[in-house]
Amino acid sequence: MKVLIVDDDQDILNMINAFLRYYKDVNIITSKNGEEAYQIIIKESPDLEIIDGLIPGIHGFELCKKVKEDTGLQPPKIIIMSSLYKGLKYKLDVMKTYHADDYLEKPIKKEELLTKIEALIGTLELQEDHAARIEMPEEEVVEILEEKKGSKIDSRTKEMIEDMYGKCEHLGHYGVLGVKDNASLDEIKTAYHEALKKYHPDVHFHLGDDSLKHKLSDIFSYVYEAYSILSNPEKRREYDKILTIKPARLAAVHDKARSAFEEGKNHLKGKNYQDAERLFEEAIYYDATISEYHYHYGLTLAIQKKLREAEKEFEGARRLEPHNARYLTELGFVYLELGYPVRAKGLFDKALSISPGNARAAEGLRKIKDVSSRGKRK
Repeated sequence: MKVLIVDDDQDILNMINAFLRYYKDVNIITSKNGEEAYQIIIKESPDLEIIDGLIPGIHGFELCKKVKEDTGLQPPKIIIMSSLYKGLKYKLDVMKTYHADDYLEKPIKKEELLTKIEALIGTLELQEDHAARIEMPEEEVVEILEEKKGSKIDSRTKEMIEDMYGKCEHLGHYGVLGVKDNASLDEIKTAYHEALKKYHPDVHFHLGDDSLKHKLSDIFSYVYEAYSILSNPEKRREYDKILTIKPARLAAVHDKARSAFEEGKNHLKGKNYQDAERLFEEAIYYDATISEYHYHYGLTLAIQKKLREAEKEFEGARRLEPHNARYLTELGFVYLELGYPVRAKGLFDKALSISPGNARAAEGLRKIKDVSSRGKRK
């Protein structure tokens, strides 16, 4: 399978290459320019194209449309990426106007990218003895690992990872790096280096918890994206412009969120899961501060076996209401399906301590016991 990655940022090309390079039968081609990419498409006929929306030459959006409308080409699957244009509105616009098959917001998260790719072209099979991961310069890894030598993952480190995972999506670039909006380039570089020591997956290679590894990968994607934008003067100016745009008529926005949510619930009751998913996503786009929006979105995703995405939404609901037994219970069932019974048990126990009559949490504990009993009989 040929995969063309188009972005004028070499680090982004390296990152996506690192995500995909260890999968079987994946041949990666890269380009930094829209005109060049179009010629590659004509010559190589890639099966999948991952294109940044704002590249030199032909813009990524226009390149997507040009390729899709060229009847002389074997139409590939195309994922458009963007860091400046975020939210459901842009996703729908890109897919409707430019005929993209999917839309990916930067920072790029490995699990989200792989999920989108597999939805378009089928399951990816990992090569033996390899694990796709975000890579960093070798000398950086050596330096950090020397500092960390002999250290073990402890409860405080786990708590740090869980806390950052819950917050990073909403912190913004300055918040992710922990710097002020007037920080100098040197301060940004220093903050980035400190973040590498805390969150780079290579630093915590000894982790036995796959769930924490996935969270570290997502956190580092946010850290990397923040540094990529803030260390580039032109990109930083564009980002700062966006920060000055204040949403108009906040009450109207909340009304739109509530309307989408109520309609989503009706579709969920009617088992129209794709429509429910779209509407709950829209509700969160307008207002991400309501725990029930995240909870119902998580339910819809879990029903469709989109477990990693469901985990994120239940975590979001729990972050907003830490002592809600329903949120804890459904997150427990997601962990149970993902193969983390110990973590699931902890959540079921906590849910029952809050709500002793919680039948769903009790059911979860029975399932864990049944699985454990079957394992012992074997």
